[in-house]
Amino acid sequence: MLARQLRLVKEKDFKKIFKQGKSFYTKIFQIKVLTNELEINRYGIVISTKVSKKSVERNKLKRQFRAAINEFDKKLVSGFDLVIIGFPAALSQEYKFIKNELEKSLFILKLFKPYK
Repeated sequence: MLARQLRLVKEKDFKKIFKQGKSFYTKIFQIKVLTNELEINRYGIVISTKVSKKSVERNKLKRQFRAAINEFDKKLVSGFDLVIIGFPAALSQEYKFIKNELEKSLFILKLFKPYK
């Protein structure tokens, strides 16, 4: 579970990110990124009923994305809001694949801290 301060919960925050954020697509998800005025990153995960009508499947996908985010959070540059939008193709993927795709995407978006 993501800590409360790391979650995007307000509708106005989501709308702002969808309107102004930079998008990056993979086959299984989309990431929208927007800078914030905070010293932390905040995350939102959107899995619509178009992905699956079953809440069990949607919630499992959300848990997998959250687990991957938890692993990468300390390695990321601070000051961004990220929204991950899951696609139906993500349902058939294993956690390892989802985690690798997320890692590649974050690397391409230059969100990882430089190694020292």
